[in-house]
Amino acid sequence: MRITYRWLQEFIDIGELSAKEVADILTDVGIEVDSVSYAAEGIEKVVTGKIVELKKHPNADRLKICKVDVGDTVLQIVTGADNVFEGAVVPVALHGARLPNGVRIKRSKLRGEVSEGMLCSEEELGLTDSAKGIMILPENLELGRDIKEALGLDDWVIEYEITTNRPDALSVLGIARELRAVLGKPIKLPEVSFIEGDFKAEDEASLKVLDGAACPRYDGFVIKGLENKNSPLWMQVRLYLVGLRPINAVVDVTNYVMYELGQPLHAFDLEKLSGREVVVRRAKEGERIVTLDGVERELSPSDLVIADSERPVAIAGIMGGEESGTSLETKEVFLESAHFDPMTVRKTSKRLALMTDASYRFERGADIEATEFAAKRALHLIQKICSGEVAKGKLSFYPKPYTPKVIVFNPDRATKILGVNIPARKSFEILSNLGFTVRKEQDYIVVKVPSWRKYDVTREIDLIEEVVRIYGMKNVVSSYPLMHSEVERNFVYDKVQEVKEFLTALGLNEAVNYSFIGEKLYRKFGFGVEGLIKIANPLSEEWSFMRDRIFPSLVQNACLNINRNERNVFLFEVARVFVNRGEKLPDEPLHLSFALTGKVPEGLYGERDVDFYDLKGILESLMELLKLSPEFKPLESEAYLHPGQSAKVFVDGKEVGFIGKLHPDVLERFEVKQDIFVGELNLGELLKLSEGKRIRFSQIPKFPPVSRDIAVLVDLDLPVAEVEKVIRKSAKYLERLKLFDIYTGKGIPEGKKSVAFSLLFRSPDRTLSDEEVNKIMDVIIKELEKIGAKLRA
Repeated sequence: MRITYRWLQEFIDIGELSAKEVADILTDVGIEVDSVSYAAEGIEKVVTGKIVELKKHPNADRLKICKVDVGDTVLQIVTGADNVFEGAVVPVALHGARLPNGVRIKRSKLRGEVSEGMLCSEEELGLTDSAKGIMILPENLELGRDIKEALGLDDWVIEYEITTNRPDALSVLGIARELRAVLGKPIKLPEVSFIEGDFKAEDEASLKVLDGAACPRYDGFVIKGLENKNSPLWMQVRLYLVGLRPINAVVDVTNYVMYELGQPLHAFDLEKLSGREVVVRRAKEGERIVTLDGVERELSPSDLVIADSERPVAIAGIMGGEESGTSLETKEVFLESAHFDPMTVRKTSKRLALMTDASYRFERGADIEATEFAAKRALHLIQKICSGEVAKGKLSFYPKPYTPKVIVFNPDRATKILGVNIPARKSFEILSNLGFTVRKEQDYIVVKVPSWRKYDVTREIDLIEEVVRIYGMKNVVSSYPLMHSEVERNFVYDKVQEVKEFLTALGLNEAVNYSFIGEKLYRKFGFGVEGLIKIANPLSEEWSFMRDRIFPSLVQNACLNINRNERNVFLFEVARVFVNRGEKLPDEPLHLSFALTGKVPEGLYGERDVDFYDLKGILESLMELLKLSPEFKPLESEAYLHPGQSAKVFVDGKEVGFIGKLHPDVLERFEVKQDIFVGELNLGELLKLSEGKRIRFSQIPKFPPVSRDIAVLVDLDLPVAEVEKVIRKSAKYLERLKLFDIYTGKGIPEGKKSVAFSLLFRSPDRTLSDEEVNKIMDVIIKELEKIGAKLRA
């Protein structure tokens, strides 16, 4: 974005500040200035001249010889330009002149004829990147005048960039507002007066807005009897300096006002609008339009267009149509000043790969309240340059006028956040100078957001940002935060970390998997995916669903390691799973899962295969850490688990998970030949049950324990947990019960198994005698017989 220093001075009194100093201020307040350049840099000895005689070159068909009056003398200059004519006033580079591109002009001969200088184009004066022919100047310019003065090039171009949330800064007025906040000087708005005719706008044209969401405001004005022409030199030069090419007065005015006030405008030749109708609607299927750049474009029903009674005449907020554009012959103009929805404009601009100055502003959010003022400014300039009469009134659509957002600004909160005390009076002044409507209450400031800041100022923190950027970050002294930050303990987080550290200490490795899962993996366990949450745009087929359990991922990890000859794998993972609840948001319970496979050390030098009881022991140790008492019940309905080595886990009567050995059929699908033991617990539920549990302390035993072993024969399908339950229930003074053997080999009847336990008895107040312990053992044996157990000899 470019503006000029002199243009800015018309909007605000910047005193003795240089263009460079203005740029420094803008950078300090967050407007990043890329460069400040002198408009006439590199131009020396270029003056205005008038062609008083023109004839063909005798030795070259494409060259002409001009006699040029430069005020104090008449020079002979050879040119190849086609657009020169007698009486034309043009820029003349004299002998010894220097141009912005570094070229030095010298007296020379061209095809045998002396040339005492050069006629210059806009490109050669550095005004534009390309030009067709010599620059033609107004006839009333004083001859021999320095071109820098004649063109108003004694100016500086300030080029800057904005962040996407600051469309209000895409104009001279927007930058003036920023300077007002710093300098405290008032804004000087431009002249907007014009003369109205005795006819009404509503009698000259009609307006229909069929999509109020995409076009919440539309103002249309009519001006008749104008004499369109080239815009005045001062306007052309300003447009050149900001990077635009002059076309004709009407078009130039709309561009000029857009850069001046930030509101895009569009001028239609009213006589070219069929039915003199203006309709704002979505494009119809198959409609096409030739835009002002001469390209025919196919429209989509999602595109917003401006149409007449027959066809689209403009792509709303982006570019007008060639057939309805203005020209030097235009006598009647319908001037559009509208506000278009940013998302609608952005989608169409992106789809058509068509970005314009107008779309750039509308995409970021133009000021909905600026439409009428900008249109009146344009009408003032058009009437001043082209004469004509403006119709009374306007055609308008604005069903929901802007209501300012009200935000409460607390200076004390600003101090806490910034770490610096900016006085409330200073904050009030800054916000007021930025254009916010402010009202002081007891301990806070009530702020109304102006329309040009509605997109980026929505919260108190945004106001704090506004205050500090104008106050100046360089004025904020580095200091320690004023607040006292006290971190609250989080029971769940702390316990999860404790669980992870505990399992790691037991020799398990933590796995971290994506929360996504694929149908192929689930099918290996016999699971369906119908109840899972499907991902709309999955990265791959393997990550098509949100997982509702963790252990399939761990089994996949274990198999991957086994296939790479890493056969001893002991994994756990803590993560949230996603349970589908239909139209409601999913539940996300916290789960803990295990996968064990391979061999574990035994004794000093040996090792054995990991088994069900290793996993059960890990779980029991974990429950002890959480101060919980688990209960295990047979698990028979899950086809993916071995029916004889699986169990549900209960705590306080609630089912909280399972443990078990994977079924051989599942292992076969994974193409592995060693057992894998898995488990999954609802860790979130366990932590709820654990919260509030206290460690109970007891006196160190004074009396010695008495130990006994017992081995019983039970039915093969009787769970060991049932045997344990009977022993615990019937054994008085039982301090510890440990299973140490399950045997089904030689000497054991078919359909039976031997289960052996170690029991430890202790009384808190005396030493137990053998007789007492024997009586307890007799009670235990009798109770075991009730469930079919027999004492093994």
